[in-house]
Amino acid sequence: MKTMNPWAKALLLLASGALFTTGCSSSDNDDASGGNGGSNKFKLTVTLTAPSGYETSDLPAMSVTAVNADKELTYTEELAAGESSVIFEVSSGQYRITATGQYSNTISFTGSAQADVFADQSATIALAEVNESPLVFKEIYSTSSPAYSITDTYFEIVNNSDKVQYLDGLIVASVTPLTTATNPWETVFPLYPVYGVAAAFPGSGTEHPLQPGESIVVANDATDWTAKQGADLSGADWEVYIPNVSIPSADVDYDAANLTIIFNENTQRQLNPGFMKGAFLLAKLPDGITPEAYASDSENYMVEPNTTKTQRNLMIPSSYLLDAVEIWDATETEQAQLLMSQDDSGKAYVNGFSGKCIRRKVTKIENGRAYYQDTNNSSNDFLTDQPLTPGQQPTQVD
Repeated sequence: MKTMNPWAKALLLLASGALFTTGCSSSDNDDASGGNGGSNKFKLTVTLTAPSGYETSDLPAMSVTAVNADKELTYTEELAAGESSVIFEVSSGQYRITATGQYSNTISFTGSAQADVFADQSATIALAEVNESPLVFKEIYSTSSPAYSITDTYFEIVNNSDKVQYLDGLIVASVTPLTTATNPWETVFPLYPVYGVAAAFPGSGTEHPLQPGESIVVANDATDWTAKQGADLSGADWEVYIPNVSIPSADVDYDAANLTIIFNENTQRQLNPGFMKGAFLLAKLPDGITPEAYASDSENYMVEPNTTKTQRNLMIPSSYLLDAVEIWDATETEQAQLLMSQDDSGKAYVNGFSGKCIRRKVTKIENGRAYYQDTNNSSNDFLTDQPLTPGQQPTQVD
Protein backbone atom coordinates (compact mmCIF):
# COMPACT_ATOMS: atom_id res chain seq x y z
CA MET A 1 0.00 0.00 0.00
CA LYS A 2 2.03 2.73 -1.24
CA THR A 3 2.26 6.29 -2.13
CA MET A 4 3.32 8.33 -5.11
CA ASN A 5 6.53 9.70 -3.54
CA PRO A 6 9.96 8.31 -4.45
CA TRP A 7 9.82 5.94 -1.48
CA ALA A 8 6.67 4.28 -2.63
CA LYS A 9 6.41 0.63 -3.57
CA ALA A 10 5.74 -0.78 -7.02
CA LEU A 11 2.47 -2.54 -7.46
CA LEU A 12 2.42 -6.00 -8.86
CA LEU A 13 -0.41 -7.30 -10.99
CA LEU A 14 -3.61 -8.22 -9.23
CA ALA A 15 -4.12 -11.95 -9.15
CA SER A 16 -5.35 -12.89 -12.56
CA GLY A 17 -8.48 -14.85 -13.09
CA ALA A 18 -11.75 -15.10 -14.83
CA LEU A 19 -14.98 -13.64 -13.53
CA PHE A 20 -15.65 -14.80 -10.00
CA THR A 21 -18.16 -14.12 -7.26
CA THR A 22 -18.52 -14.64 -3.56
CA GLY A 23 -21.74 -15.81 -2.03
CA CYS A 24 -23.91 -15.67 -5.14
CA SER A 25 -23.63 -16.06 -8.87
CA SER A 26 -22.88 -13.06 -11.04
CA SER A 27 -25.23 -14.33 -13.69
CA ASP A 28 -28.17 -15.97 -11.92
CA ASN A 29 -29.95 -14.39 -8.98
CA ASP A 30 -28.82 -10.74 -9.01
CA ASP A 31 -31.92 -9.37 -10.75
CA ALA A 32 -32.21 -5.63 -10.17
CA SER A 33 -36.02 -5.87 -10.05
CA GLY A 34 -35.92 -8.57 -7.38
CA GLY A 35 -37.52 -11.19 -9.61
CA ASN A 36 -36.97 -14.87 -9.02
CA GLY A 37 -35.84 -15.79 -12.50
CA GLY A 38 -33.37 -14.26 -14.95
CA SER A 39 -31.19 -11.23 -14.33
CA ASN A 40 -30.73 -7.69 -15.60
CA LYS A 41 -27.31 -7.06 -17.11
CA PHE A 42 -25.77 -3.76 -18.15
CA LYS A 43 -22.58 -2.78 -19.92
CA LEU A 44 -19.96 -1.07 -17.79
CA THR A 45 -17.29 0.44 -20.02
CA VAL A 46 -14.05 1.28 -18.21
CA THR A 47 -11.41 3.49 -19.84
CA LEU A 48 -7.90 3.90 -18.46
CA THR A 49 -5.88 7.09 -18.88
CA ALA A 50 -2.10 6.96 -18.56
CA PRO A 51 -0.27 8.75 -15.74
CA SER A 52 1.22 12.16 -16.41
CA GLY A 53 4.26 11.85 -18.66
CA TYR A 54 3.10 8.58 -20.24
CA GLU A 55 1.07 7.70 -23.34
CA THR A 56 -1.64 5.07 -23.75
CA SER A 57 0.85 2.98 -25.71
CA ASP A 58 3.04 2.89 -22.59
CA LEU A 59 0.41 1.07 -20.51
CA PRO A 60 1.55 -2.37 -19.32
CA ALA A 61 -0.76 -5.35 -19.03
CA MET A 62 -3.45 -4.22 -16.60
CA SER A 63 -5.84 -6.07 -14.32
CA VAL A 64 -9.20 -4.31 -13.93
CA THR A 65 -11.66 -5.34 -11.20
CA ALA A 66 -15.20 -4.12 -10.52
CA VAL A 67 -16.64 -4.92 -7.06
CA ASN A 68 -20.25 -4.63 -5.90
CA ALA A 69 -19.92 -5.10 -2.14
CA ASP A 70 -23.66 -5.10 -1.48
CA LYS A 71 -24.28 -8.10 -3.74
CA GLU A 72 -20.88 -9.67 -3.09
CA LEU A 73 -20.07 -9.61 -6.79
CA THR A 74 -16.59 -9.25 -8.25
CA TYR A 75 -15.73 -9.02 -11.96
CA THR A 76 -12.13 -9.12 -13.23
CA GLU A 77 -10.72 -8.64 -16.73
CA GLU A 78 -7.14 -8.57 -17.98
CA LEU A 79 -5.95 -6.04 -20.57
CA ALA A 80 -2.97 -6.59 -22.80
CA ALA A 81 -0.17 -4.01 -22.89
CA GLY A 82 -1.24 -0.87 -24.73
CA GLU A 83 -4.96 -1.51 -24.28
CA SER A 84 -6.96 1.12 -22.40
CA SER A 85 -10.59 0.02 -22.44
CA VAL A 86 -12.63 -2.91 -21.22
CA ILE A 87 -16.36 -3.69 -21.17
CA PHE A 88 -17.90 -5.60 -18.27
CA GLU A 89 -21.37 -7.13 -18.35
CA VAL A 90 -22.59 -6.59 -14.79
CA SER A 91 -25.67 -6.62 -12.62
CA SER A 92 -27.11 -3.34 -11.42
CA GLY A 93 -25.66 -1.62 -8.39
CA GLN A 94 -22.80 0.51 -7.11
CA TYR A 95 -19.31 -0.54 -8.13
CA ARG A 96 -15.79 0.30 -7.04
CA ILE A 97 -13.42 -0.27 -9.94
CA THR A 98 -9.65 -0.67 -9.55
CA ALA A 99 -6.87 -1.13 -12.09
CA THR A 100 -3.25 -2.13 -11.47
CA GLY A 101 -0.32 -3.08 -13.67
CA GLN A 102 3.47 -3.50 -13.47
CA TYR A 103 5.29 -0.98 -15.69
CA SER A 104 8.84 -1.91 -14.64
CA ASN A 105 10.70 -3.58 -11.78
CA THR A 106 10.26 -0.48 -9.63
CA ILE A 107 7.24 1.33 -11.13
CA SER A 108 3.59 0.32 -11.31
CA PHE A 109 0.38 2.05 -12.39
CA THR A 110 -2.76 2.05 -10.27
CA GLY A 111 -6.10 3.86 -10.00
CA SER A 112 -9.74 3.52 -9.05
CA ALA A 113 -13.19 4.95 -9.76
CA GLN A 114 -16.79 4.60 -8.61
CA ALA A 115 -19.78 3.84 -10.85
CA ASP A 116 -23.53 3.61 -10.22
CA VAL A 117 -24.77 1.08 -12.77
CA PHE A 118 -28.53 1.08 -13.33
CA ALA A 119 -28.22 1.35 -17.12
CA ASP A 120 -25.30 1.05 -19.51
CA GLN A 121 -22.58 3.13 -17.89
CA SER A 122 -19.05 4.40 -18.50
CA ALA A 123 -16.24 5.11 -16.04
CA THR A 124 -12.75 6.53 -16.44
CA ILE A 125 -9.80 5.61 -14.24
CA ALA A 126 -6.94 8.12 -14.13
CA LEU A 127 -3.89 5.97 -13.44
CA ALA A 128 -1.12 7.13 -11.09
CA GLU A 129 2.54 6.19 -11.12
CA VAL A 130 3.64 4.36 -7.97
CA ASN A 131 7.26 3.71 -7.03
CA GLU A 132 9.01 1.18 -4.81
CA SER A 133 8.76 1.39 -1.03
CA PRO A 134 11.62 -0.14 0.99
CA LEU A 135 9.83 -0.34 4.36
CA VAL A 136 6.40 -1.97 4.68
CA PHE A 137 4.17 -3.47 7.34
CA LYS A 138 4.87 -7.19 7.52
CA GLU A 139 2.31 -8.15 10.17
CA ILE A 140 -0.44 -6.23 11.96
CA TYR A 141 -2.27 -7.48 15.04
CA SER A 142 -5.00 -4.93 15.77
CA THR A 143 -7.92 -7.13 16.82
CA SER A 144 -6.78 -7.98 20.39
CA SER A 145 -7.64 -11.35 21.92
CA PRO A 146 -10.88 -13.05 23.03
CA ALA A 147 -9.78 -12.07 26.55
CA TYR A 148 -10.24 -8.40 25.54
CA SER A 149 -6.69 -7.62 26.57
CA ILE A 150 -6.82 -4.35 24.56
CA THR A 151 -3.10 -3.48 24.73
CA ASP A 152 -1.74 -6.86 23.60
CA THR A 153 -1.61 -5.59 20.01
CA TYR A 154 1.50 -5.05 17.86
CA PHE A 155 2.75 -4.46 14.34
CA GLU A 156 5.91 -5.51 12.52
CA ILE A 157 7.87 -3.50 9.94
CA VAL A 158 10.22 -5.17 7.45
CA ASN A 159 12.97 -3.86 5.17
CA ASN A 160 11.74 -5.31 1.88
CA SER A 161 14.58 -3.72 -0.13
CA ASP A 162 18.16 -4.76 -0.85
CA LYS A 163 19.70 -1.75 0.91
CA VAL A 164 20.07 -0.74 4.55
CA GLN A 165 17.19 1.45 5.71
CA TYR A 166 17.11 3.70 8.76
CA LEU A 167 14.20 3.85 11.16
CA ASP A 168 15.23 7.25 12.56
CA GLY A 169 12.40 9.77 12.25
CA LEU A 170 9.86 7.38 10.76
CA ILE A 171 6.31 8.13 11.88
CA VAL A 172 3.76 5.42 12.63
CA ALA A 173 0.13 6.50 13.01
CA SER A 174 -3.40 5.30 12.46
CA VAL A 175 -6.59 6.58 10.89
CA THR A 176 -9.59 5.95 13.08
CA PRO A 177 -12.55 4.12 11.47
CA LEU A 178 -15.79 5.99 10.90
CA THR A 179 -19.32 5.08 11.93
CA THR A 180 -20.77 6.15 8.57
CA ALA A 181 -20.52 4.67 5.08
CA THR A 182 -19.12 7.94 3.71
CA ASN A 183 -15.86 9.64 4.65
CA PRO A 184 -16.11 13.38 5.46
CA TRP A 185 -12.33 13.65 5.20
CA GLU A 186 -12.40 12.94 1.46
CA THR A 187 -12.84 16.68 0.96
CA VAL A 188 -9.30 17.28 2.25
CA PHE A 189 -7.55 14.40 0.45
CA PRO A 190 -4.59 13.91 -0.04
CA LEU A 191 -4.32 14.68 3.69
CA TYR A 192 -5.11 11.97 6.24
CA PRO A 193 -6.33 12.64 9.80
CA VAL A 194 -4.63 11.01 12.78
CA TYR A 195 -7.11 10.89 15.64
CA GLY A 196 -5.32 8.55 17.99
CA VAL A 197 -1.62 8.19 18.71
CA ALA A 198 1.18 9.18 16.35
CA ALA A 199 4.66 8.01 17.32
CA ALA A 200 8.11 8.29 15.78
CA PHE A 201 11.37 6.39 15.97
CA PRO A 202 14.02 8.45 17.76
CA GLY A 203 17.41 9.17 16.23
CA SER A 204 19.26 11.77 14.21
CA GLY A 205 19.27 9.88 10.91
CA THR A 206 21.49 6.80 11.05
CA GLU A 207 21.22 5.53 14.62
CA HIS A 208 18.75 2.70 13.95
CA PRO A 209 19.67 0.75 10.80
CA LEU A 210 17.50 -2.09 9.52
CA GLN A 211 19.31 -4.55 7.28
CA PRO A 212 17.73 -5.96 4.08
CA GLY A 213 15.16 -8.60 4.95
CA GLU A 214 15.20 -7.80 8.67
CA SER A 215 12.14 -6.71 10.60
CA ILE A 216 11.30 -5.10 13.93
CA VAL A 217 8.31 -5.71 16.22
CA VAL A 218 6.59 -2.74 17.86
CA ALA A 219 4.33 -3.70 20.76
CA ASN A 220 1.79 -1.57 22.53
CA ASP A 221 2.77 -3.35 25.75
CA ALA A 222 5.99 -5.36 25.44
CA THR A 223 5.17 -8.19 27.82
CA ASP A 224 4.11 -11.85 27.61
CA TRP A 225 0.42 -12.09 26.66
CA THR A 226 0.24 -15.85 26.06
CA ALA A 227 -1.76 -16.44 29.25
CA LYS A 228 -4.46 -14.17 27.79
CA GLN A 229 -4.56 -15.79 24.33
CA GLY A 230 -2.09 -13.30 22.86
CA ALA A 231 1.56 -13.44 21.82
CA ASP A 232 4.76 -13.27 23.85
CA LEU A 233 5.88 -9.70 23.22
CA SER A 234 8.47 -9.60 26.00
CA GLY A 235 11.15 -9.67 23.29
CA ALA A 236 9.65 -6.87 21.16
CA ASP A 237 12.19 -4.46 19.69
CA TRP A 238 10.16 -1.33 20.39
CA GLU A 239 7.20 -0.28 22.49
CA VAL A 240 4.53 2.43 22.32
CA TYR A 241 4.85 3.67 25.89
CA ILE A 242 2.45 6.54 26.56
CA PRO A 243 3.11 8.41 29.81
CA ASN A 244 0.50 10.50 31.64
CA VAL A 245 -2.45 8.38 30.51
CA SER A 246 -4.69 6.84 33.17
CA ILE A 247 -7.74 5.68 31.15
CA PRO A 248 -8.51 2.79 31.24
CA SER A 249 -5.28 2.28 33.19
CA ALA A 250 -1.82 3.80 33.44
CA ASP A 251 0.66 2.61 30.84
CA VAL A 252 3.54 0.43 31.95
CA ASP A 253 7.06 1.07 30.66
CA TYR A 254 8.38 -2.40 29.82
CA ASP A 255 11.94 -3.26 28.77
CA ALA A 256 11.63 -2.53 25.04
CA ALA A 257 12.94 0.73 23.61
CA ASN A 258 10.30 3.46 23.49
CA LEU A 259 9.02 5.26 20.44
CA THR A 260 8.62 9.02 20.80
CA ILE A 261 4.97 10.05 21.19
CA ILE A 262 4.46 13.12 19.00
CA PHE A 263 0.66 13.33 19.10
CA ASN A 264 -1.96 12.10 21.56
CA GLU A 265 -4.36 14.97 22.22
CA ASN A 266 -7.30 12.63 22.85
CA THR A 267 -5.32 10.65 25.46
CA GLN A 268 -5.34 7.24 23.79
CA ARG A 269 -3.73 4.33 25.64
CA GLN A 270 -2.31 2.62 22.55
CA LEU A 271 -1.42 3.05 18.88
CA ASN A 272 -4.29 1.22 17.22
CA PRO A 273 -7.09 2.59 15.01
CA GLY A 274 -9.76 0.17 16.17
CA PHE A 275 -10.16 -3.51 16.92
CA MET A 276 -12.38 -4.10 13.88
CA LYS A 277 -11.27 -1.55 11.28
CA GLY A 278 -9.13 1.49 10.53
CA ALA A 279 -5.83 2.15 8.74
CA PHE A 280 -2.13 2.04 9.59
CA LEU A 281 0.30 4.61 8.16
CA LEU A 282 4.09 4.56 7.92
CA ALA A 283 5.45 7.98 6.95
CA LYS A 284 8.79 9.66 6.24
CA LEU A 285 9.01 13.44 6.52
CA PRO A 286 11.01 15.56 4.05
CA ASP A 287 14.66 16.12 4.88
CA GLY A 288 15.20 18.79 7.49
CA ILE A 289 11.86 18.32 9.28
CA THR A 290 11.81 16.36 12.53
CA PRO A 291 8.66 14.57 13.74
CA GLU A 292 8.60 16.77 16.84
CA ALA A 293 8.76 19.96 14.78
CA TYR A 294 6.08 18.72 12.42
CA ALA A 295 3.73 17.84 15.28
CA SER A 296 4.31 21.19 17.00
CA ASP A 297 3.24 23.20 13.93
CA SER A 298 -0.42 24.23 14.26
CA GLU A 299 -0.67 24.42 10.46
CA ASN A 300 -0.49 20.62 10.37
CA TYR A 301 -3.78 20.18 12.25
CA MET A 302 -7.44 20.17 11.22
CA VAL A 303 -10.84 19.47 12.76
CA GLU A 304 -13.34 17.26 10.96
CA PRO A 305 -14.89 19.18 8.04
CA ASN A 306 -18.51 20.37 8.17
CA THR A 307 -19.01 19.48 11.84
CA THR A 308 -19.05 21.25 15.17
CA LYS A 309 -16.31 18.99 16.52
CA THR A 310 -13.34 20.71 18.13
CA GLN A 311 -10.95 17.76 18.40
CA ARG A 312 -7.76 18.51 16.45
CA ASN A 313 -6.34 15.86 14.13
CA LEU A 314 -2.71 15.71 13.07
CA MET A 315 -2.74 15.63 9.25
CA ILE A 316 -0.29 13.52 7.25
CA PRO A 317 -0.02 14.04 3.46
CA SER A 318 -0.25 11.06 1.19
CA SER A 319 3.07 12.06 -0.39
CA TYR A 320 4.86 11.37 2.92
CA LEU A 321 3.70 7.76 3.17
CA LEU A 322 5.96 4.76 2.72
CA ASP A 323 3.19 2.26 3.37
CA ALA A 324 -0.52 2.29 4.22
CA VAL A 325 -2.82 -0.59 5.11
CA GLU A 326 -6.60 -0.25 5.24
CA ILE A 327 -8.45 -2.69 7.51
CA TRP A 328 -12.19 -3.42 7.34
CA ASP A 329 -14.59 -5.25 9.63
CA ALA A 330 -15.41 -8.61 8.05
CA THR A 331 -18.95 -8.46 9.51
CA GLU A 332 -19.96 -5.15 7.90
CA THR A 333 -21.07 -4.69 4.29
CA GLU A 334 -20.90 -0.87 4.12
CA GLN A 335 -17.84 0.94 5.42
CA ALA A 336 -16.17 4.23 4.67
CA GLN A 337 -13.09 4.15 2.46
CA LEU A 338 -10.31 5.77 4.52
CA LEU A 339 -7.45 5.79 2.00
CA MET A 340 -7.04 6.85 -1.61
CA SER A 341 -6.37 4.07 -4.08
CA GLN A 342 -2.86 5.37 -4.74
CA ASP A 343 -2.04 4.44 -1.13
CA ASP A 344 -4.12 1.27 -0.83
CA SER A 345 -6.48 0.14 -3.56
CA GLY A 346 -7.84 -2.72 -1.43
CA LYS A 347 -8.37 -3.64 2.20
CA ALA A 348 -7.68 -6.49 4.62
CA TYR A 349 -10.64 -7.91 6.54
CA VAL A 350 -10.48 -8.77 10.25
CA ASN A 351 -12.76 -10.00 13.02
CA GLY A 352 -12.55 -8.03 16.25
CA PHE A 353 -11.11 -9.67 19.39
CA SER A 354 -10.22 -12.78 17.39
CA GLY A 355 -6.64 -13.15 18.57
CA LYS A 356 -5.62 -13.30 14.89
CA CYS A 357 -3.50 -11.02 12.71
CA ILE A 358 -3.03 -10.09 9.07
CA ARG A 359 0.32 -11.03 7.50
CA ARG A 360 1.87 -9.91 4.24
CA LYS A 361 2.30 -12.69 1.67
CA VAL A 362 5.75 -14.08 0.94
CA THR A 363 6.56 -14.13 -2.80
CA LYS A 364 9.96 -15.82 -2.68
CA ILE A 365 12.71 -16.98 -0.34
CA GLU A 366 16.33 -16.61 -1.38
CA ASN A 367 19.26 -17.66 0.80
CA GLY A 368 16.92 -17.88 3.76
CA ARG A 369 15.53 -14.38 3.25
CA ALA A 370 11.83 -13.79 2.61
CA TYR A 371 10.57 -11.20 0.12
CA TYR A 372 7.08 -9.82 0.64
CA GLN A 373 4.30 -8.99 -1.81
CA ASP A 374 3.46 -5.32 -2.17
CA THR A 375 1.00 -4.50 -4.96
CA ASN A 376 -0.57 -1.50 -3.21
CA ASN A 377 -3.67 -3.63 -2.68
CA SER A 378 -4.18 -5.06 0.80
CA SER A 379 -6.89 -7.36 -0.53
CA ASN A 380 -4.17 -9.17 -2.46
CA ASP A 381 -1.10 -8.55 -0.34
CA PHE A 382 -2.24 -9.84 3.06
CA LEU A 383 -3.32 -13.17 4.43
CA THR A 384 -6.09 -12.71 6.98
CA ASP A 385 -7.09 -14.61 10.13
CA GLN A 386 -3.48 -15.68 10.71
CA PRO A 387 -1.83 -16.97 13.91
CA LEU A 388 0.33 -14.49 15.80
CA THR A 389 3.98 -14.83 14.72
CA PRO A 390 5.82 -11.65 15.81
CA GLY A 391 9.46 -11.68 14.74
CA GLN A 392 9.30 -15.10 13.13
CA GLN A 393 10.88 -15.61 9.71
CA PRO A 394 8.72 -17.47 7.13
CA THR A 395 10.23 -20.61 5.64
CA GLN A 396 7.97 -20.98 2.60
CA VAL A 397 6.18 -18.84 0.04
CA ASP A 398 2.43 -18.23 0.18
